[in-house]
Amino acid sequence: MESSDLEKYGGYNAQFLHELLDDYECPVCSMALREPVLTLCGHRLCFSCSEEIKKRNYGVLVCPLDKTILNSEKVFPDKFTERAILQLKVKCDNFLKSCQWTGELKTINNHLTSCEYQEVKCLNEQCTATLLRKELSDHMEKHCIYRLVTCRYCKQKIICSENQMSSHITDSCANTIIPCQYLNIGCKFKGMRKEHEIHANSSMQNHLSMAISKLDAIENKLTLTMDTLENKIVSKLNALENKITSKMESLENKVASESIALENKITSKMESLETKVASDSIALEKKITLKVESFENRNASEVVSLKNKITFTVDELKNELISKVDAQNHEIMLHERNLEVIKAFLAVEMELSKISHERRRST
Repeated sequence: MESSDLEKYGGYNAQFLHELLDDYECPVCSMALREPVLTLCGHRLCFSCSEEIKKRNYGVLVCPLDKTILNSEKVFPDKFTERAILQLKVKCDNFLKSCQWTGELKTINNHLTSCEYQEVKCLNEQCTATLLRKELSDHMEKHCIYRLVTCRYCKQKIICSENQMSSHITDSCANTIIPCQYLNIGCKFKGMRKEHEIHANSSMQNHLSMAISKLDAIENKLTLTMDTLENKIVSKLNALENKITSKMESLENKVASESIALENKITSKMESLETKVASDSIALEKKITLKVESFENRNASEVVSLKNKITFTVDELKNELISKVDAQNHEIMLHERNLEVIKAFLAVEMELSKISHERRRST
């Protein structure tokens, strides 16, 4: 329900204790007549409603009940009816919010200026909160973020918004107790912010001595740290060198062991191959001898031809065996070369490791 003192158009939108008489009701806005005017046709209108009718009819006033065209100069204020309406009993506009006030319509505006259930805006300009008047005091004192609070040190009023009090105490309050700005070098002074300039001027020599002592302590600590770090680096380098040496020796032993095993394997294979070749040659010669003997009674020309054929076959077999032996010898030579390359690589790696270690020690 809107407040009657805020309305600019229409009648009083009030909650009357008794039913409103038809004579007191505007036929245009259907509310209690506000500043009623009486027409020549005997009807009453709110003054603002009559003006609205004229506005909509291009300046012509027409009675909304009988459509009579009226002369604006012959429409008169009805003061008697106005007084009667203003004396009617009404409830407070905030009766739905539990306000129990009742009184004459003419006094409702005065009541609303102090009604505890009337919605009001916070008195702090920056605050946009709207609340009941009875809640305003508590809001202003405890909840409004723009309320003024008193600094417990300097008693200055500070807006309690966005931690301004904390900022005030930390950055600008003259009576705040704070430690000396040279606390980190050992100064134990604590006092109000306004006393610190005097303290700084009177204790300049002490602060300088403290700073020198602090620097000496830092230098000693740094030297000790550097010595410890250097010893740690040397220890780690020695451990790394021993580990590399051990690994290289292990690798050399492994290579040597594998080289010996490979040589033994090759030698064994060669001996086995030579034995097999010799055995195959002897068996072949025996077989040939037996065949020759079995064909001795045959035609001499056939014997000669057969011997030649056998000799050719034997030569071919010998050449094939010789080729296989050469291939094995070539493979053995390749393995020996590979062993030499591996040994040379290991020697170079050992030399590079020693050079790197010497450089680290020199740095």
